[in-house]
Amino acid sequence: MNSKDIKKGFPPNIPFPRELEQLIDWTNQNGYPISGYFELRAGDKDTMFYWFGFRDVDEKLAQFGAGADGSLYCIWDAGDQSFPVVHLGSEGDGIKVLAANFKDFLRLLAIGYGELGFEDLSKPPVGSEPNLIFQNWVKSQFNTNIPTNGSEFIRLEENGKCQFANWVDHVCEKYN
Repeated sequence: MNSKDIKKGFPPNIPFPRELEQLIDWTNQNGYPISGYFELRAGDKDTMFYWFGFRDVDEKLAQFGAGADGSLYCIWDAGDQSFPVVHLGSEGDGIKVLAANFKDFLRLLAIGYGELGFEDLSKPPVGSEPNLIFQNWVKSQFNTNIPTNGSEFIRLEENGKCQFANWVDHVCEKYN
């Protein structure tokens, strides 16, 4: 995988994170698995159409990865100058914000969950081992720590649905 392939799927309004380019380079040198079932995967012009059933979100989401089941990992233009990393489950479930930015996404990924979008992030991963080489790279490359669980990344609103899930519901109601 190279960064040009993934960049092609990014709309012009979503910045391509330097950390993503570094992850691509790391993966090209070290291979898979990175962590759990996560893989780098470029989006194309049809990815969001197939997930949503319409094209009116193409400028709001930039796919950079996928899970084994076809779940999508994207950067979302939240409309407030923020670009969180989000998860769209392959069956219309697991719709959530995973991290506020790409560096935090790498920290979350390095914890070692098998399926980031579906696991209870308030608990340590069960049944999967973290990639220690990847963990050490994230710690040293970004001068950060790797938490034991994803509690610090959970961002829920008062109604129990995250801002991203509310946005997905809204655009689905609007365009369907």
